[in-house]
Amino acid sequence: IMKPKFHFLVHLPAYIHHFGPTIIFSMEQYESFNHVFWLTCIHSHRQGPSQDTCQTFAWFNITKHIVTSGCWYEE
Repeated sequence: IMKPKFHFLVHLPAYIHHFGPTIIFSMEQYESFNHVFWLTCIHSHRQGPSQDTCQTFAWFNITKHIVTSGCWYEE
């Protein structure tokens, strides 16, 4: 889930001054992922939140694999 965020452009000159090149913005996509992670924790039954989160992300990966025309090979 990628959504462009332009608010950081306001702070860009200060970031460059303090931290140097803008390599830190490669983390932007991972910060937006926190919302997805938070939602999986909120919609948990809270008895085993780590297990619930793992199962949810496993389901996301299976769904993504199927939607993008993935297949499983049988030997």
